[in-house]
Amino acid sequence: MRYAARIPHFVLASTLLITIAARELRAAEAANSAEEARLTAVLKGDAGRKEKADACRELVRVGGPAAVPALSALLGDTELAHMARYALEPIDSPAVDAAFRDALGRLQGLPLVGVIGSVGMRRDAEAVPVLGKHLAAPDPMVAAAAARSLGRIGGIAAATLLEEAVPRAADAWRLDLYEGICRCAESLAKEGQTQRAIALYDRLRALDPAPPHQVRTAALRGAILLRGEAGLPLLLDALRGPDKPLVAAAARTAIEMPGTTVTTALANALEALTPDTQVLVCLALGVRHDPAAMTALAALARKGETASRVAAVRAMPEIGAPAAVRLLLTLHDDAERQVAEAARDALAGMAGGETDAALLGMLADGDAATRFLAIELLGQRRVTAAIPGLLKAAVSDEERNRLASLKVLRDLAGPQEFPALLRLLLANPPPAQLRGAEDALAAICVREARPEPGAVVIRKAVYGDLPDGKQKDVTDRVAAMVKAGSLTIDASNSNFGDPVQGTVKSLRVEYAVEGRVGVLSARENDSVTILAGATPRALVDALCEALKGAAPEPTVALLRVLRAARGDKALATVRAATGDPREAVREEAVSILCGWQGTEVLPDLLALVRTPPNPKAAILALRGCFRLIPLEDAPPARKVAALDEVLALCTRPEERRLGIAALQSMPSPEALARVLPFLEDAALKEEACLAVLSVAAAMEGSHPDAVKAALQRVADSSGNKDTARRARDLLAKIGKGK
Repeated sequence: MRYAARIPHFVLASTLLITIAARELRAAEAANSAEEARLTAVLKGDAGRKEKADACRELVRVGGPAAVPALSALLGDTELAHMARYALEPIDSPAVDAAFRDALGRLQGLPLVGVIGSVGMRRDAEAVPVLGKHLAAPDPMVAAAAARSLGRIGGIAAATLLEEAVPRAADAWRLDLYEGICRCAESLAKEGQTQRAIALYDRLRALDPAPPHQVRTAALRGAILLRGEAGLPLLLDALRGPDKPLVAAAARTAIEMPGTTVTTALANALEALTPDTQVLVCLALGVRHDPAAMTALAALARKGETASRVAAVRAMPEIGAPAAVRLLLTLHDDAERQVAEAARDALAGMAGGETDAALLGMLADGDAATRFLAIELLGQRRVTAAIPGLLKAAVSDEERNRLASLKVLRDLAGPQEFPALLRLLLANPPPAQLRGAEDALAAICVREARPEPGAVVIRKAVYGDLPDGKQKDVTDRVAAMVKAGSLTIDASNSNFGDPVQGTVKSLRVEYAVEGRVGVLSARENDSVTILAGATPRALVDALCEALKGAAPEPTVALLRVLRAARGDKALATVRAATGDPREAVREEAVSILCGWQGTEVLPDLLALVRTPPNPKAAILALRGCFRLIPLEDAPPARKVAALDEVLALCTRPEERRLGIAALQSMPSPEALARVLPFLEDAALKEEACLAVLSVAAAMEGSHPDAVKAALQRVADSSGNKDTARRARDLLAKIGKGK
């Protein structure tokens, strides 16, 4: 006891756990043995076929040596032999192999074919002599199975038997024999019997008539790889030969062979090969990533068939040697269009600082066309070190280079480049250049805005056949995605399922950010991006300061940049511009105000609707009101009242249709009541009927009397049979629900 008291507690605990585990293991083994005995009794008894098949299936899990006699007795049963072999194969016992070998000598037909397959699966070398005898069987299925199993077992004895069977093999199972020989060669190679394996592959290659292409290509690959560099003559002979499957196999095998010696041999042979083979070898050289191939690839890229030249060019980025950059630069304007395009693509995709350095050097070249190419490639490669040169090109004499530079700066420029781009815009350049500078400034504002997913509230999101077809409420799903940090939402079935199969769907998201409400839409496989961040105040201040004294054209462009920047100061500046004495500035400011995403501009738009400065402003303001009023954070009655005021000012059916659509998007008793009068207007009746259907469907569980009365009016008055039918169906559905 004194000794036990000195044993650490963790040792005692570990010993206890081991004891418990051993006890549980013995209990499990006893349970398995009992289950095995029960299932074996089923096999020996008078149970039906299904019960015995089920017993075999269970014996896969618990079967052991004790089950072997009962399972072996079923190997000749045409109905149960397959299940018996299924249970026998995983049992780790010599008794299983003995049972299978015994069955090899007494079974025939399909049961024998199955046992031969099982012997191969278990790789029983003792069965090889018996399997060899079955190679001479008159039944081609038996002979084929024996060939395949000998291949799985492998070894010299099996290989010898298979080789000896080649002269007498019937066409019906000759391919199985070749497969067996290939498998034997593979296993011999793994065992270190390299020369014996090579002899088997060579035997297959020398057969007359030649075996099928899959046998020839497998034998060629094995014969080359096992020889190592000594197999290069064999590889090159195949590449020069007329057998296309062997040519392709040789090219694939070249990829597997290590060493510069192989690369050099392929490169030296490249020029003399046929164009088709040159393409394959270029692919192989590219995958090998060995600079030793560059000289040969460069020579082929300069002259030869177009397909070969293109393949050589495409291999160069895979190798990535500095020499490739210099050559590709000489090919970017090649007379062969495909070669020139391949060279440009290769330059765009080639990794490494050498390529960037070369392209930066081109940006300072005296040739305008060379500079243009450099601008495009630097943009594709997103080389930020090129920004100073791009800014210089943006004010150069060549219009094409100016526009190309601004396009790249739109993607690469940041706050540091903002002042230079602003100066360029204020210089009032030609329209295309002005628009390029505007786009670059707006892109910086959007890019520098810091996303704030926590500030976004998803009010409503639907996905489906919008606006009137079957759709699915995905508000919770979109809200979860935003909460997880994603402000770009893909409109896809993978995100939301497929509510309407066979139809191109749309996503519509209503959201609020710090009290400002917005709505975004995207077609299936496009995306929406919620702009929930704030553009840095310094950038907005710079834009507002630049407006002072700016000419009309730059002023209009700056107002559009402020639209991208958003924010209170940007909006205040746009509001102020609606009173600018210059007509072009006023019109652009009104247009921007009417297209503003937040509901904070509604008072401005309502004022414009009441006293429009011109007909165009009236139309834009009406559209803005119809777009934003449904998104306002207000009771339905208040929103319907606001829409009613705007509708009263509409003079054309087209404008009233927008109002009906707005009412349709905010289902409520007030909206339903406001839509109903439009049923009396012949020009708007069908749009109103559809709006009633949409609102009624959304209100299905509430205000049943009003909903049913509205639906009955649609069913009675619509001239569209489908609309009337939908109204009757919805009426019937509401009636059943009641």
